[in-house]
Amino acid sequence: MKAKNFWRGLNVFFSMIGALAIIGLIVVFVTNTAGIGTFISVLGLIKTQSIYDLNSSKIFQGAAAGVVQTLDDPYSEYLDKVTWQDLKVRLDAKFGGIGVFILQDNTGRLKILSPLKGTPAYVAGIKSGDFITKINGKSTNGMTQDEAIHLLKGDPGTQVVVTVYRQSDAEEYDFKIIRAIINVPSVEKKTLDDARQIGYIKLSQFHSQSAKEMQEAVESFSRDDKVKGLILDLRDNGGGEFEAAVDIADLFLDEVPVVTAVDARGNREVYKASMGKTPLPLVILVNGDSASASEILAAALQDNKRAALVGQKTFGKGLVQTVFPLRDGGALKLTTQTYYTPRGTDINKVGISPDYTIKDNPSDTQDKQLLKAEEIIKKQIY
Repeated sequence: MKAKNFWRGLNVFFSMIGALAIIGLIVVFVTNTAGIGTFISVLGLIKTQSIYDLNSSKIFQGAAAGVVQTLDDPYSEYLDKVTWQDLKVRLDAKFGGIGVFILQDNTGRLKILSPLKGTPAYVAGIKSGDFITKINGKSTNGMTQDEAIHLLKGDPGTQVVVTVYRQSDAEEYDFKIIRAIINVPSVEKKTLDDARQIGYIKLSQFHSQSAKEMQEAVESFSRDDKVKGLILDLRDNGGGEFEAAVDIADLFLDEVPVVTAVDARGNREVYKASMGKTPLPLVILVNGDSASASEILAAALQDNKRAALVGQKTFGKGLVQTVFPLRDGGALKLTTQTYYTPRGTDINKVGISPDYTIKDNPSDTQDKQLLKAEEIIKKQIY
């Protein structure tokens, strides 16, 4: 009897699901008659009039990409199988390419944040702030960041021609670059002063190994009796993994909120730091290209009064993307959450104002922002 009741209940459940699905389809057809009619007409005309044959798999991929584009969200996109694989490789921090970090700005332009030292792009002469206008002669107008990265990557030893616009010269330049294996450590560390009392950490991106690399760098400075304070440089860091930002903030904070993420239904999730922070004084460097995960980390340290921010207002990307793998081997990268700083501030399209605003002038022979950070740290350790 219990078994019969179970199966009867299961049948009723799935019947209800089926009915709701049918009702949903009816609603879609009734409310979007013109749009569906247009879509069917386009397919019919292509089938009967075009000299080219339809590719059914590409129809659905194109439809999926088109649906995402209607969101008018530069950070959401349909990733085909190749692009999704490229993204996974990039997050693992080892691939064949030229060695640049790219940020897509609010106008859709592809800006080079920084070429990695010693990589083919760096050796060729590509500079921070250059805008990529063509890749192998193909215009980047309307090209997504992931599409551009896919074109720049390739087998070591192969050539790619990168055309950039340099605002300081108001000129375009072509660079013929031979790809190489790019190992992408996200952390660079050193001591700044002769007394070795100030530790400097440059964090260039947030990938799967970044939290581990940061922990190793912080612990090495903590063990050094001479180091009395730290400067963390987040300038030109366009972000990366959300979780990496939270984990790195945990190195510097004790049992306080790091960030709050809110989804479309209003569900809130508060991420908090655990016990065990490093006690060393800290100053953060930021600029207009410090974005996303960089802003999560910078805001967490600023709002919790753990570190002063020096530099210029940050980019202003207060959104979290989630990647959903799809059955065709591709994936959907979708903006699913808005994040808020510990004080409850939404910094999207606004950015974070530093405690000490110091303009960066490329013509300066000295790094004035770094010098200001050193000045602040010295006041705390002497």
